[in-house]
Amino acid sequence: MMKICFLACEIYQPELEQVLAQIKQEKLFSCELELTYLPAKLHVDLKKLKTAILQALDAVVADRIILLYGSKCHPGFDEFLQNYPVIRFEPANCVELILGEHIQDSRTFCLTSGWMLKWREIFDPGWGVDEVAMRQSFACYDRILFTDTGVGEITDEQLLDFFEHTRIPIEVEQGGLAAFKAAITTAIRQAISAGKQGQI
Repeated sequence: MMKICFLACEIYQPELEQVLAQIKQEKLFSCELELTYLPAKLHVDLKKLKTAILQALDAVVADRIILLYGSKCHPGFDEFLQNYPVIRFEPANCVELILGEHIQDSRTFCLTSGWMLKWREIFDPGWGVDEVAMRQSFACYDRILFTDTGVGEITDEQLLDFFEHTRIPIEVEQGGLAAFKAAITTAIRQAISAGKQGQI
């Protein structure tokens, strides 16, 4: 049986695991699907992100690898991934990938459930991101928009905690996983097709 591994930023974990559970339940594919997550906080240090991705790619044992990162998560993706036959995604970041066509407003910072669950790890003082740096990084935004995809339970207290660290008003909207599921399904199909064609 073909083995396909998702090498993913852990920011996707809540949504990805729910979508893959749906895909398995619906028996859409006859391949084995595995997950390997990398820490979300790697995004604050591009050198560490590159190193971690390359080490993980070399360590994964699978017929095909789907790299679950936004296309703009590292400016050097095209260069340092060119020798790895990975399936990649066009959307720029996790918000675009999970939510599909979404708000395009440079003054709005969009959040997913994964973001809400992992933000303290991303803004890790041990990695040089203290509360002052966090507020500075959000200074260019007028609002924060959290899209509730129905995955996990994000409480009002968690939203208030995030607000207290950013001081930017937070709005909540209801969303879903249809766009993300479609993207993941397409990626699995691409991986299977590449495997059948013997591409390496």
